[in-house]
Amino acid sequence: MAISRLLFLLEGHQVKWNGLTQHVTRCFRATPNRSNIINTGSGCRNYSYSRMSESKLNIDQEHIVSKDTILFKNDNTGFFKMMNVFAVSQFFFWSYLSHFAFTTMKDVTISEKDKANERLPWWRKTNFGQFRYGITTASFLIGWGTLAISWIYTLRSVRYLVLKKGGRELLFITFAPINRARYKTVPLEKVSATQSRVTAKAHLPIKVQGMRLHYILDMRGQFTNTKLFDYSAGLRRSWAK
Repeated sequence: MAISRLLFLLEGHQVKWNGLTQHVTRCFRATPNRSNIINTGSGCRNYSYSRMSESKLNIDQEHIVSKDTILFKNDNTGFFKMMNVFAVSQFFFWSYLSHFAFTTMKDVTISEKDKANERLPWWRKTNFGQFRYGITTASFLIGWGTLAISWIYTLRSVRYLVLKKGGRELLFITFAPINRARYKTVPLEKVSATQSRVTAKAHLPIKVQGMRLHYILDMRGQFTNTKLFDYSAGLRRSWAK
């Protein structure tokens, strides 16, 4: 009795397996492209052997835009004007101090009597002339360094990020030390975000292949099209060969 029941179950499973085999065979015969099994009237499901190709297709569809689309904007011109005015004023101040130190400071010998006098302040007992070249160099570097950092930050701060018509190019519109904006158009595949828009705190750096410094998106700005940004400029790309 038990042997008969076992044979009956095995015959049932064999029938189901044969039906499944015929079902899959019909799906492949109905599909001209063997890389996918498409939906048919018989209930075949759609599978893709390459998830990367499917993701790339979805991204390409998102990138197709009929006109230039603003992805990000940060029209904070007042801050950059104040910062550059401060940098220029610091440049002139430290440059003058550098010139003053080089032309005016003299090497003066301090007598032992003055050094032993406790009533004299410390700067009266110090020969600053011996540090003339150091003070001159330090003042020069501080002035030029402040101006350079201010200008580099200004030129890399994005005012508008625009996805060009067709979705294949990005336009970076940045601030400038003078009231003229700077424009840079690059292919989309050469742009990579170093962080996610969701996890970025103060700034979102954007790397462009072939350029040393990053573009900077201030998170206090406005992402006008978050979904399109995430599918285009917000992706992290790898250019390793």
